[in-house]
Order: sequence, then C-alpha cells, then structure tokens
Amino acid sequence: MLDDTKLFDFIKIMFERPKEWKLIKQHTKKRHTFMINRFFAIKFPDNANLFNLNGIEGANVIDSWYLVAQRFKGVPSWIYTKTKKSKKETVTKEKYIPSDDAIRVYLERNQIGKREFKELQAFAPDQLNADLQMIENSMRVY
Repeated sequence: MLDDTKLFDFIKIMFERPKEWKLIKQHTKKRHTFMINRFFAIKFPDNANLFNLNGIEGANVIDSWYLVAQRFKGVPSWIYTKTKKSKKETVTKEKYIPSDDAIRVYLERNQIGKREFKELQAFAPDQLNADLQMIENSMRVY
C-alpha cells in the first residue's frame, strides 16, 4: 500500500486505486486539499476557483475531485508540471570597491549628489568604476 500522507502517493491512489481510496481518512484528504486543488486548476480552472472559497470543507473538495479523477485511466501528464530552474549567478571573485576619498572627489568633480551616484552604480557601473579607478590612481601619484 502506498503512503497516503505523501502527496504524489495520494494522487496515485486517487487516480488508480479505488479500493485504497475508500480507506483514506477525511483528515488525510483535508491535508492535501490545497495542492490537489492547485493541480486540478491546471485543467479545470473555473471549478478550482469555486472550490477555493473560504469555509468549504477540504475533504469534500477532494471527494469532488475524486469524481473527476475517475474519468482518467491513470494519472494524467498535466498533474506533473515542470518548473523552471533559477539561473545561478556567476560569482565574481574580484569586485571593485572604491575608496571614500575617490567617491568624494568624483561627487565634487561632477557636481552630483549621493542619489545620482547610486543611480550611476545601478545603471552604468562599468563606466563609474573606470572613472573611480582613474581618480584613485591619480590620488596615489600626488
């Protein structure tokens, strides 16, 4: 027997094993209400929206979805949806951190404030870093 406390085992029982379905407790059905409703919303969005009302008994919602599940011979492929993996950010080992003196000189030379400086950091970081490095190099000479 599959473990009915695990979501995908519960789904397999729901679609393929009617004898085991009769043995599942109301509490267990209620436990999986949200995810089952979410899965069925892929194919039946209007029905899922109506079942999403506050105060409706979760076990009865699952029993209603069980009636729909009886139309299928097995677990349909739309239950198992793929998700996109997030892209890993490349870690730069050497990130340039300008000195406070270089920032002060840059602000005075260009007659801008901290707000504009932050905008430059966001929208033109390469040019800003190049300018700041040039200022730091000239400060070392003197």
